[in-house]
Amino acid sequence: MSILELSKTLMYDFHYNHIKNKYHNEAQLLFTDTDSLCYHIVTEDIYKDMKNDKMLFDTSNYSKDHKLYSNENNKVIGKMKDETGGKPIVEF
Repeated sequence: MSILELSKTLMYDFHYNHIKNKYHNEAQLLFTDTDSLCYHIVTEDIYKDMKNDKMLFDTSNYSKDHKLYSNENNKVIGKMKDETGGKPIVEF
């Protein structure tokens, strides 16, 4: 399996087995790229949700005072990283 195929497999797994399983119709995939997924998710507190599933995420790029900051999954293959560093996207 090539690196691109492995990446796609990880992304599809995250999308269908985590996001769609957890949020159902409350999650809308806005766009995808080779190595990224962007969602609009309706939930009370996305960071609380992420905390409950912290084993899935690399939050090492969050500010050190952010409640989800952790170096534990820094650069771990297969962990999802928030490209905005914990800052919500408010306009699409």
